[in-house]
Amino acid sequence: MVRRSTGMVPVELALTPEQRARLGLAEGESARVLFANARTILLERTRGGQAIPLPFDRELVLIADVRAFALADLLHLVHIQAKSGFLYFEHADCTKTVYLHAGEVVFASSNQRVDRLGECLVRSGAITADQQEQANAAYRPPATFGRFLVKLGFLSPRDLWDGVKGQVEEIVRSLFAFDMGTVLFWEGEVRPDNVVRLALPTQRLIDEGLEQRDELLRFLAHLEGPRVQLDPVEGAAAQLAGTERSILEALEVVEGFPAMCRRVGLDPLSAARTVRLLDEMGALRIVQSDVTELELLQMDGRSAEEDNLRACVRAHVKYLAELAAPIVAMEGAESLQRRLAQVAQEAAARHPEMLAGIDIRSGGTIDPEVLVRRALRFPGDRDRAVRAALGELTSYLEFELFNHPKIEDAEDFLEALEGLREQL
Repeated sequence: MVRRSTGMVPVELALTPEQRARLGLAEGESARVLFANARTILLERTRGGQAIPLPFDRELVLIADVRAFALADLLHLVHIQAKSGFLYFEHADCTKTVYLHAGEVVFASSNQRVDRLGECLVRSGAITADQQEQANAAYRPPATFGRFLVKLGFLSPRDLWDGVKGQVEEIVRSLFAFDMGTVLFWEGEVRPDNVVRLALPTQRLIDEGLEQRDELLRFLAHLEGPRVQLDPVEGAAAQLAGTERSILEALEVVEGFPAMCRRVGLDPLSAARTVRLLDEMGALRIVQSDVTELELLQMDGRSAEEDNLRACVRAHVKYLAELAAPIVAMEGAESLQRRLAQVAQEAAARHPEMLAGIDIRSGGTIDPEVLVRRALRFPGDRDRAVRAALGELTSYLEFELFNHPKIEDAEDFLEALEGLREQL
């Protein structure tokens, strides 16, 4: 029997070829036990030269799917409970980590090129794109890149300190744009290797990250517009590598942001962040064809429209919660949760952009921020899409309330909610 062993590095499993195939392990990959108890075993897929070692000498206390539990909520929970530990996020080939002490962020890391120190310094204006290119050409490990920039005279030690803090804050803020992925949290002091521990206010980063997420979604919607073109600057690709170079090379073959994402194999959010960096570096130009006077007026009203959309979503979610409350009081949360989840699944066939895979929480509640993100990315009439999709759920709960055998004053209850219903 496999037992969990706190404080000991797990041993890699000896697997037969058939077992490796069933686990989907590729050449050079192995598996080891990450967590085990009487009924469940969690395995880690390992590769040679794993970039981010996991803290096996600490307690793994949380595993969650971001589709059901938003990262902002999870990090807020760790913050208000003053937990120390190591938070690990993974989605597709993207991994990010956050180190916390007494609920506050002390460091963060990422395997995304757009989160590297040099790229962050260019975005902040601490160094120029030319200086970054010079440093990249001359830099050799194992010296740290930041120390090398100081040696070249591009940064002072204080500039480097501010730059690393800015990089960590950017990584944390970027987390909240993800509405899919897995997060794990190990409790206990975990010190980052070879770095000075910072002290950054977690709640501020959460608030700023949520604002940045909405801004990124607006930028993404702009990039996906039919009038927007991405024009690489001649010769810029030769000076770059990795994802940045792949994007520029793809834009020589295909047109438009969506086609580029498909060709490079990037998720739109990560691609949007990298496109913004390339624009700031002067490696590509974001060009929009001429718009009519009517379209200019529509663009001016976009911010107000988005605020109205958020209010519409939140009003629907609040109304759903109010409708569910008396039913939950009569029969408990679990049965209503199952019924409403089934209704949502059926409605998702008609409104996939809004409801596909949506998580119905205990008592029939829904995270409004997940719905807001989906609504902001909807390509058509967003207000109508929200009202149609969520209207099916509110109609169902109104029906249940009227026909519930244990609720006799349903009409009086709905009359009390009339003010809220008028906001839908």
